Amino acid sequence: MSFNRILSTGRFLFLLPAILAITTTAQAKWLTIHNDFFQYDQNGKKVETRSGCLTKFSDTYYWYGCDAAMTNQTCYSSKDLLHWKNEGNMLTASRGTNRMDVLYNEKTKKYVMVLKWETSGSEWCNLGFATSDKPTGPFTKLSDSKVFGYNTGDMSVFQDDDGKAYYCFEQWIGENNLNQQLVLMTEDYLGLDKQIQKWSNKDREANMIMKNHGKYFYLTSLMAGIDPSETKYWTAPSITGPWTTNLVSMICPGDQYKASWDTQVDFVFPFKGTQDTMQMYCGDRWKRPHPERNGDYVWLPVTFSPKDSVIVNYYQDWEVDPDRGLWREIDSKRNLALNKTATASSNSNTAGNVTSPFTYQNYANTKWVSASSDPQWISVDLGEAQQVNRVICKWSEGYAKSFKIQVSTDNTEWKDVYTTSVGAPISVTDETFEAAEARYVRIYCTTRGNSSKGNEIFDLMVLNDSMPSVATQKNGYSLNPKIPVITCSNNQVQYQVTSDAQVKIDVIDGLGRLNAVLVNEFRNAGSYKASLPGTLASGRYIVRLTEGTKTTSTLQVAR
Repeated sequence: MSFNRILSTGRFLFLLPAILAITTTAQAKWLTIHNDFFQYDQNGKKVETRSGCLTKFSDTYYWYGCDAAMTNQTCYSSKDLLHWKNEGNMLTASRGTNRMDVLYNEKTKKYVMVLKWETSGSEWCNLGFATSDKPTGPFTKLSDSKVFGYNTGDMSVFQDDDGKAYYCFEQWIGENNLNQQLVLMTEDYLGLDKQIQKWSNKDREANMIMKNHGKYFYLTSLMAGIDPSETKYWTAPSITGPWTTNLVSMICPGDQYKASWDTQVDFVFPFKGTQDTMQMYCGDRWKRPHPERNGDYVWLPVTFSPKDSVIVNYYQDWEVDPDRGLWREIDSKRNLALNKTATASSNSNTAGNVTSPFTYQNYANTKWVSASSDPQWISVDLGEAQQVNRVICKWSEGYAKSFKIQVSTDNTEWKDVYTTSVGAPISVTDETFEAAEARYVRIYCTTRGNSSKGNEIFDLMVLNDSMPSVATQKNGYSLNPKIPVITCSNNQVQYQVTSDAQVKIDVIDGLGRLNAVLVNEFRNAGSYKASLPGTLASGRYIVRLTEGTKTTSTLQVAR
């Protein structure tokens, strides 16, 4: 099949290099992010990293923050962003100390912690510094002081590609927020050198700098306590300016509440790869006003329009390749359990919920609930024996404290491929194991963690990530078109939806006859793909994309 042209309301469209279809080994360092669920450490304790930062030193990620009391400064380490080891307390402070960043200084060979330090007996904060010889601490406090004679509010530190560090903060006097400021730090990161920029806005907090393709973005939230709010930003072509003075809203397609997906901006983490730098937005979810959005933290890929508008779409499951700086959605076709038959030890009539397709908007309404007794199990029939090496299981409040992942070829003899006794509520089990032959995959729950409930599972996914697969990979730019866009390569139709709507894709032959309907369902704004049917005869076809009551983008293809 050859791609001829894209037709849309009589105009030609030329795509930015935002989508790359290549064959890759799916285990080649793809890291998976799951939203709407809580993260736990190796002991089954909830991760506590409020108002923190994510860093990478050597081959390990370190997630710093503070506990609920805002006294202990915490640290967790991970190789894959899924499994977190609690490294303990880095530094103890008075209540209210938070908003930390940790940098490594090449000249001093020290790890430097910069944080908002609450002064004794006061709600007002100084700028504090602490150092350590190791990323896991402990850190020794060196000093805390006012900033140019004023208190500091929310703050963060940005380290540029040249190694220079910059301090972003709210300047306070008494109970009045005066402005937002950007300041160059000293070479050792233990002090402030000179002011770079000042904004008079008095209603902004949760400040953070992001850099994309040489352009700088200063992101802030509305000053609204711990309520989620819309993220806005200023921009500049250089860290020294000139900076814009009018705030621009971050675009969150489908977020009808305009509250950054129920979050307050915490930090942006750059995956600097060989092909691009992929930016990841992290929002603190202090409050959860909508039941379909759980979890304390939300990590989402950032894309940019051709005019550098910041766009953050919502994905419950997505993956990043940190070595290349690319990301992708988890393709539902990789899920071998999708729409397959599921049976269970009890309440088998709801077992099919775990293999049914759903979006992040309605997943909370579909789950399997077992009887309130131990043991219980749920099993998926993949239809035929095949290689599997990964299972993703999403738990509700009713969860198994101890359970096994088992595989079988005959539904009689079972092999354990994963066992744990630290299951946790509203969490995701995502485990990769040595590839095994299986037709049946079972979650065998031995001990419930919530004695008042049965086992409750939203979703059960089975994958084989040991084999090469075709993956749609994206760089930092997004089309963000005003009209829907459709392309085709190697029998794969790739299309972009501009807003949440009922979407239909059909195939019409040269005589105007309908040959196939590829998609006819609701889609959120974003990028998707579908496959052309293998039954199409040789000839020319029109693939038509209709979004809602408006249309239309059409694509002429030859087969």
